[in-house]
Amino acid sequence: MNEPTESRLRMAGHWLQIGHPERTLDELQGLWGDAAVDYRAYLFRGAALHQLDRNAEAIDVLKDGLAVHGPFLPLLQVLGSALRAEGRLPEAEGVFLQGLSLDPNDPDLLIGYARVCLTAGQAEKASALVERAASHAPESAQVSAARAEVSFALGKDRDMQRHSSEALSHDPEDPHARALHGTASMLTGDSRSGYNSFASAAASQPGDQDLRSAAREAKLMNHPLMLPLRPFQRLNPLIVWIGAVAIIYGLRAAGLAPLSFGFAIIWFAFCVYSWVVPPLVRRWLNRKWGA
Repeated sequence: MNEPTESRLRMAGHWLQIGHPERTLDELQGLWGDAAVDYRAYLFRGAALHQLDRNAEAIDVLKDGLAVHGPFLPLLQVLGSALRAEGRLPEAEGVFLQGLSLDPNDPDLLIGYARVCLTAGQAEKASALVERAASHAPESAQVSAARAEVSFALGKDRDMQRHSSEALSHDPEDPHARALHGTASMLTGDSRSGYNSFASAAASQPGDQDLRSAAREAKLMNHPLMLPLRPFQRLNPLIVWIGAVAIIYGLRAAGLAPLSFGFAIIWFAFCVYSWVVPPLVRRWLNRKWGA
């Protein structure tokens, strides 16, 4: 393989690593001969297509690579992830199990399989797989991110906050870690940090509408007009309503009718505020964001 071709493969890997899959595909255009069937050409092209959510194309490329090079672990790892993204969970599980039969302790394969389990609703199994990966790569950013995902699935908001912060400490600009941290911050009532993380993730991935929507919702909760509603952000509205009614009738039963009436007026005003203000703020933000 000549030096210009080798240089193009290295640049393709570089663009992929720093989150520019389109540039990766540009570098791989026109490769021929040995370079076209180099394992890196299949891996980088498949991974770039996967990052661009062109998963059906990625699956075809990665399967071609496996047909040429055999069960190469990085190809299996990306293929399993692309199959999961396509909702083809049994196939994804089979691919990860094939890889783990070759190397039972590979952290990337263990985490990939754990994410398949999370998608299938098997959070406890996913947790065991992530901890197994952690025993082999305790300082891995991927392990911290996967622990945050497991914590979210298990409803452990504080653990998710801690693990997502660990993931950010490894790479403060990683959009996936930013999104996890944003989610954890919103769940724990820190809407300011939630907005900052979602906004950063959305800025680095401008084509991701989910991140853009999450940033807009975080901005909504961070708006000054939403301040009275923040204490109730994490509570079930039905529980809040039942609690308010219980207070009103409890005060009346205790012979405190004027206090009960006053609380009822305040509660009614609060309800009207919660019904009217969020849609108005959301409409203003949507107009500002061009939604």
